[in-house]
Amino acid sequence: MKTRAQHLHRLNHSNFTRSLIFGFLFISIIFTSAQVWGAEVTQTSIKITWTSTGDNGTEGCASQYDIRYSTMPINSLNWGTSMQAAGEPYPQAAGIEESFTIENLSPDTRYYIAVKVADEVPNWSGMSNVVTAKTLSLSLDVDEDSDELPTDYELGQNYPNPFNPTTRIDYSLPTAEHVTIAVFNILGQHTKTLVDEYQSAGHYSVVWNGTDRNGQKAASGIYLYRISTGGFQAFKKMVFLQ
Repeated sequence: MKTRAQHLHRLNHSNFTRSLIFGFLFISIIFTSAQVWGAEVTQTSIKITWTSTGDNGTEGCASQYDIRYSTMPINSLNWGTSMQAAGEPYPQAAGIEESFTIENLSPDTRYYIAVKVADEVPNWSGMSNVVTAKTLSLSLDVDEDSDELPTDYELGQNYPNPFNPTTRIDYSLPTAEHVTIAVFNILGQHTKTLVDEYQSAGHYSVVWNGTDRNGQKAASGIYLYRISTGGFQAFKKMVFLQ
């Protein structure tokens, strides 16, 4: 009888231990940090884009985001004192592209932006990569009667070039229409879409941080970026160095 009791005790203890082990393993691999790979700017806003991670890094759906921004580089030490964005979106299922626009920013100012994601407990991921973007100057403010509206399409040369880790692409639209800006490798294979939406006439900028459409770092080398609208298309080259 004593032997059976000891056996049951050992068995229950073993099951409890395995439960603890599996529990800790689940927490430790809950999900990887989000990878922010795009930033589109106006005079007072920055729209960031990333691919959702789910609740274990590859599947499921997380429960909440914490999006922070600052005029100083963000790190683990100053994360808590950085500004938290208002109206953060609810996470989508793993692998879905998500975007969010931070509003009411100061013109002509460089901002640093990062994201954390949590499950329902909540267990929080580490901080994402930090994307940096500068809002446009007030000198680019236009209205329908202003002669500062672009009179022609323009695709600027990215700056800096060569670049690492990010580069900025300026472009102008003389009319309101759907615009697409995409990046291709030297073989012509699609790497990333940076812009794909309807936009009003005006001056714009978008930032590429050297990641592909899956959020992974692209290989070093020469890339082409293309702007396409209903009435205009142009290519330019850029060099990404790691």
